[in-house]
Amino acid sequence: MRCGELDLHFRADPELPCVAVLYLDGGVGLISRERFAQLMAGPFGYGRALWERTPAGRTADPAPMIVAEDALVVDVCEQLGRRDRTRRYDDVLVRRPGGQLARVSAARLYEALADLMNHQAVRDPLSGLVNRARFLRGLAAACRDAEHPGIAVVFLDLDRMKQVNDTLGHNVGDRLIVSVARRLSALAGDGDLVARLGGDEFAVLTTIAAGARADLSAAALGERFCQAIATPDPALPAGAHSTASVGVAIGSAGSDAETLLREADLAMYQAKRAGGGTVRTASATGAQGDPVPGAGDGIRGAIDRGELRLFYQPIIGVNDGRVWSVEALVRWLHPRHGLLTPERFLPAVSQAGQFPALDRWVLERACADLAAWEAAYGGRAPRCVNVNLTVETLSDADLAGTVLATLRRVGLAPERLRVELPESADLAQLQGAVDQLRRLRDHGVGIVLDDMGAGSATLRHLSVLPVTGIKIDRSFVARMLDSRNDHAVVKLLGDLGRSVGIEVTAEGVEVDEQLTWLRQLQVPFAQGYHLGMPAPADHLTGLLRTGRRQAAATGAVGRHRLQPLPELQAALPGDPVVQA
Repeated sequence: MRCGELDLHFRADPELPCVAVLYLDGGVGLISRERFAQLMAGPFGYGRALWERTPAGRTADPAPMIVAEDALVVDVCEQLGRRDRTRRYDDVLVRRPGGQLARVSAARLYEALADLMNHQAVRDPLSGLVNRARFLRGLAAACRDAEHPGIAVVFLDLDRMKQVNDTLGHNVGDRLIVSVARRLSALAGDGDLVARLGGDEFAVLTTIAAGARADLSAAALGERFCQAIATPDPALPAGAHSTASVGVAIGSAGSDAETLLREADLAMYQAKRAGGGTVRTASATGAQGDPVPGAGDGIRGAIDRGELRLFYQPIIGVNDGRVWSVEALVRWLHPRHGLLTPERFLPAVSQAGQFPALDRWVLERACADLAAWEAAYGGRAPRCVNVNLTVETLSDADLAGTVLATLRRVGLAPERLRVELPESADLAQLQGAVDQLRRLRDHGVGIVLDDMGAGSATLRHLSVLPVTGIKIDRSFVARMLDSRNDHAVVKLLGDLGRSVGIEVTAEGVEVDEQLTWLRQLQVPFAQGYHLGMPAPADHLTGLLRTGRRQAAATGAVGRHRLQPLPELQAALPGDPVVQA
């Protein structure tokens, strides 16, 4: 075929994007409509006269990009990027089974890659559900929406995931995760948001109908999800099924998103302690929940009866993902009110003057737990434990003696403990404790200033107190992606820590983008829901076995194969091989 004939074919079919050329030696060339049109126009409009009788094969690209039909989109786009700049947007030939050729445009490939990357940013690659970051954004938006009469968060944790992984293997465990995701999605409503938060934890955000009793609706909702997971999936092997511990929290417009999720999480732990396969509800319609009557006077009895619990939130090395420390956070498993968060009872404890007794219990329990982790996991255990001390405890004239005696009693080295100074205390309140804090520091105990940059914590604290570490307040971390000023504050505090030789931890990390920026700003440690929610000691077992937080799943793009488009063309319709 000559160029004049090919020109007629292109004119007759405006939708024909390109023509494949098969050379006598078996090679393949490609003639694109745009380049051929430029050739035939030629300088001064004489191109057709010059090329009309030339064999069409001589105008073809002799080395077009040819890929297999099952090629990965990301790999094809990477190959396109390595081509000469003038060829990066040329059509790509797709070799189908049997040797037939098809065509896909580079522009569509780049568009498909962008879609896949966007999908990966908000989706869990194993289950296909939205990920934690996307769920948190949706929850925050729902809490701001004044039109919502009520919302509920369902928090689900599988009860038998470890047994399934240990006995049947992680491949079967992954199939269980996918099965649970499918069942939750099928049960959820059109407007519900279903997420895999990580590991074997799932969450559902749903709206409570106007006029319905929120508590009854939430309980019924949790029961439906609980029953759906308890029903064995016939597609899974025998024994590869699980029940779920389900916690439900109720909120409304104006609720705090973090509090709502935390309340659902705590309700789930109550269900877990009840034996699993059950549902517990909590109300978070207020900002923090109502105070518990008599909590202040009852805290001593709660200590004696063993009703207090410690939850631990990991503090992660930003660069290596290692669990550097854990912060101890107290909860009260109240016999009548269930598991109480600190906001429900600490104000009353303060009024009753019982903070020193509570602080001593937290200190001893936290140090004993870390000593037990060290014995069980060795070098994989957290390097330190962070314990919060109140102003009342800091005013104790023998604070250092009490702390050091506790460390000796449980067998923990002083350098494994970090005491956090309360953000609510001003410098005048803390100055009386300087000598005691200095004595602790000299023995190796770390002294951490909490919520740096907010509240009462100022740069003056660093010059007066024997501080070995600071925590950047979560408010700056939360806005660092959108606010230049908050980004500058985070950078300033990170630089300050390096210059004076103190440890810096960024609090409130909610999304991976914040972690990426903290890494670039050389902030060494981070803490937040994205890295790990507060959890009982036994819930951290998997984390401590590896010494690292579970890495976000990667490679989602790599599983998407190249999908040839409907307009793919082989050669000219009815035309045999075009010879060079």
